[in-house]
Amino acid sequence: MHRKADREPKATGPSCVYACEICAAQEEIPGEVLHYFDEMDPGEPGSPATFQCRQCPGIMYPVSWLRAKRAAPQVR
Repeated sequence: MHRKADREPKATGPSCVYACEICAAQEEIPGEVLHYFDEMDPGEPGSPATFQCRQCPGIMYPVSWLRAKRAAPQVR
C-alpha cells in the first residue's frame, strides 16, 4: 500500500490586502480563503467578500474597494 505524499493545497490566485474601515488595520487574505467564501456565500454581485476586524467592531474591505468607495461622489 502506498501512502499519498502530503502536498500543500494549490493557491487559487494571489492574496488580497484588506483594511478596516474604522481603525485602518490591514490583513492579507489568501486567495484560497477568498475563493472558499465566494463558493459558500456568493453575496451580492459586484461586492467583495467582507470580514470583521479583529481589533475593533469594523468591517474589513479590500484596500482597492475602500479607495474606490471613498472616491465615489455622494448622491443626495
